[in-house]
Amino acid sequence: MLAPGTFLRTAIPVQRTNALYAASVEDLPDLVGANGFTREGVWHLTSPNIDFGGFSALLVLEGAGRLRSFSDRGSSMTFVPPDDARDSDVRFGNVWNRGRLSKDVPDIEAATRDPATGDYWVAFENGNSVIRYSRSSAFLALREPPEWSDWAANSGAEAMERLPDGRFLVLPESSRQGLLHPGDPTLDTEAMRFSVALPGDFAPTDLSALPDGRVLVLLRRVAVGWPPFTAALGIADPRSLDEGGVLDVDLVLELASLVPRENYEGLAVEQRPDGAYTVWLIADDNLASFQRTLLVKLGWDGAAPSAHEKAREE
Repeated sequence: MLAPGTFLRTAIPVQRTNALYAASVEDLPDLVGANGFTREGVWHLTSPNIDFGGFSALLVLEGAGRLRSFSDRGSSMTFVPPDDARDSDVRFGNVWNRGRLSKDVPDIEAATRDPATGDYWVAFENGNSVIRYSRSSAFLALREPPEWSDWAANSGAEAMERLPDGRFLVLPESSRQGLLHPGDPTLDTEAMRFSVALPGDFAPTDLSALPDGRVLVLLRRVAVGWPPFTAALGIADPRSLDEGGVLDVDLVLELASLVPRENYEGLAVEQRPDGAYTVWLIADDNLASFQRTLLVKLGWDGAAPSAHEKAREE
């Protein structure tokens, strides 16, 4: 009921061709900028590859000038952004080696990366588990954190991010209680619990850390219309979170003001040389005939304060 598009499926491609096509989207809102954000590009991505679509997590590969997305079918797509002057290059893959969970459904909903080592972590929603892979995608470690075990199937870890101080912030889809791991969640350490205060009836779908320790949060809610989703960006500050504390997520941008409505589930942020940010978003098309895999590029000055910061200033 929450994803009606899954009943109107697009015909699934049967090829394994490494090809990706990006067409600039023209059905754009009149507004180009709002609240420090500027629309810099929106592309409709298509591919004949059987592993294309359903993307629910997004990473920036530092130093490589590439993006990597993961799907809820256990596939990955590493590609050069459409506005890059280099020749297009795309690589599809599958997260086959999942240790003792290799036979389970590979429902990837979140991913994060250590820019220093290149290692990355992938969270599996249905299995309430997390796996660490090396820069070259070699399997390193698997754990099913006991704090994740109470999350219902298809409602587990929806957003996960490695913070600049090495801690891991994890937000589930099914509840307004998050977890803060003191370090690598594949290690046997206890996570701290906290409450999450979200704007309205939004739920988190991804998050990305800023260099100062704050996080940008991608939010989504079911809404009347086609596609039946609307999305937003929020900002939160987990730096001083205590056990049982509250993480306030403050709305900073209604995405429909700048980009077409879609089921945005992947978020990645990279800082530019001038201190501003590039914000990347990717949509999960649910393999539905009326949805699109949209890639969005926003510029952000990083100066938009949250509602709580404004209150303190006043």
